[in-house]
This record gives sequence, C-alpha cells and structure tokens, in this order.
Amino acid sequence: MKITFLVYNIYGMGGTVRTVTNTANYLASRNYDVEIISVRRTSAKPMFDINSKIKITSLFDARRGKLFGKNTPLYKKIIKRALLKIPSMFIDKNEDLYQMFNLFVDFKIISALKKIREGILITTIPSFNILSAKFVRNNVIKIGQEHAHFAGHGEGLQNKIKKNYNKLNALTCLTDSEIQVYKNMLNENKINLYKIENATTMPRETAKLENKVVISAGRYVPVKGYDLLIPAFSKVIEKYPDWKLKIFGAGIEEDNLREQIFEEKAYNNIFLMPKTNNILGEMLNSSIYALSSRHESFGMVIIEAMSVGLPCVSFACEGPSEIIKNNEDGVLVDEGNIDELANSLMALIEAKELRKNTAKMLKRTLKDTPLIW
Repeated sequence: MKITFLVYNIYGMGGTVRTVTNTANYLASRNYDVEIISVRRTSAKPMFDINSKIKITSLFDARRGKLFGKNTPLYKKIIKRALLKIPSMFIDKNEDLYQMFNLFVDFKIISALKKIREGILITTIPSFNILSAKFVRNNVIKIGQEHAHFAGHGEGLQNKIKKNYNKLNALTCLTDSEIQVYKNMLNENKINLYKIENATTMPRETAKLENKVVISAGRYVPVKGYDLLIPAFSKVIEKYPDWKLKIFGAGIEEDNLREQIFEEKAYNNIFLMPKTNNILGEMLNSSIYALSSRHESFGMVIIEAMSVGLPCVSFACEGPSEIIKNNEDGVLVDEGNIDELANSLMALIEAKELRKNTAKMLKRTLKDTPLIW
C-alpha cells in the first residue's frame, strides 16, 4: 500500500519533522511504499536520516540559486516571481509559518494533492488537513494529524477545522484531552479519532549525568518560552556558576534571545547552539533537560530525553503533564513561573543520586512502552 506524508519541510528540524521521519522509516522498514512530499527544500539532504526506500518529493526548492532551472523560459520566470509575491490564499494566516507560503506554493500543493490516486495520505498541519479534505480523491484514505492543541489555533482556523475535518477519514491527536476536544466538536460526524503519541527509537546508551550541563532544544519562537528559561537559569548560575545551559535550535527570536543573555550577563553560562541532527548525543552528554514552552501539545524532546535517562524539568502545560509523573520521573512546574523553574533545576542539580535513580527508572519504564520503537 502507498503511504504519502505531506509536511512543510522535511529538511528542517522540530518535533513534527522528527516524528514523521521516525514513522516513515518504521513503515518503510516493513516494506510499505512510502513517499514524503515536502513543501519546501532548504538543504541538500534532510537533517535526520531517512530510509533510502522512501521517495522524497519537494515542491519548492528554497536553496540559494535554485529558484529557477537552467533552461527556464523568461516568461515562466516572470510568472513565478509574480506568484511568489502574492500571499497564500489557502494556508490559514494563523499557521505559525504562514509567512513562508505564497500563491505559487499554494498551486504546487494543490497540484500534488490532486495527483495522489490511491493509498493513504497523512497531513501534518491544520491547513494541510483542510486541503486534503477539499482536494484529495474520495478513494484515498485521508488521515489528519494534530501536533498542536485546538485552543492554540486562531478563531478563523478553528472555524475552518469545524467545517472541514468531518471530511477526513481519521484524525490523530497527541493527548487524551485533545481527543476529548475533537470528540465533543466532531462526534456527530463520526470521524475516527485516535490518540497516537510521538515515537522514537530506544537507545542502548544511558546518560551518565556527570556533566554540569542543562540542555533544551527547539525552534527559537515565543511559544517555546526560552525568554523564560534564560532568566530562570540566570538565577541558577548565581548559586551554581559552574553549570551551563545549552539551547539547540534556530528561529526568528535568536537575536532577541542573544540580547537577553547579554543583559542577564549570562554569556559565559548560557549558549544558543546551532540546530543538530544528533540531539540524543547531546542529551547523553547532559544531566538535565529543561522544557519552558508556554504551550506544548506533546513534547517529542521529553520522550527523547527520557529514552536516554535524562530527567526533565518542564512547565506543566498540556502535553508534558500527560507524559511526566511529577516528582517521579521528572518535575512539573507551574506554567510561566520563572522562580519555580529555577528552584526545580537547582533541586535536581543538588540531588545527584536522585538524578541517577530517575535515569534508571526512566529506562525501565520506557523499555516496553508502545511509544518506543
């Protein structure tokens, strides 16, 4: 059976990219015919390893010098440039990456969707789910994924979801609470709802928890709350000046975060690190994971941290609250409470044996869980 994924940028980083990669690799290893349609292409190869059996189709090559082919006629260049300047008409303005879409990309997405003639299509953001419902053939099984929480979508996008999701064959959510939201909203349409949590591989290695390093990873955007983590860790280093915080990622807030680190005079302890395709390796060299998101539908990085026995301190937003058992395999902190976040980090710093006992328990707990492949 042919299984097609539609994603924004399989060449980038982030929890959705990681999850799609893991799922696609798993399916390909079991001899399914898998294709990933990536709306954008931003590098020569994907950041994460993808099974060679998987076909990758990119709709728009955003790399420098790749805008036009060598023999593109002048009139096509003129048309393409014009379409690239027109804002998207099919991607909702409330999507995080709306500014990265345009009318040219709209046409490419719709054309690609109409060419899918069989099998299963899995779409990964609300606007893609809606486009699937509108433009994909009826004989194709349409599965929408929700990687965010419904309340975090703008009102306009919420209305589109209510109107169009009933045309999907199934919808997957990451948490029980989100399943209940969609059940209440779409139940009369009898759409199939499934809670499918993010999955990762189970590494053999376990973090030794000896290095005086706290780690975090994700896009540099407001929702990830790094502007809250920086002042929290600044309080930590007042008492523990030999500890470091490494934040791996990239994004629009990078300059603001660097300025904040400078204002806190924490530039010898807090480091904005480039995005990496070896986050597990970095976790193995750390002792605590910190998650400071204002909203987090699930938290792929929490599962990855747990898989190497790395204890996590997280704000108690929706997703982490369903993963972490407070004071058992991690610590949950009141949302947005910088002082409590700092105190919880210091408590784990001080309790070396607790960190190591937590690591052992995490490996035992996750060993047989269906979350881990």
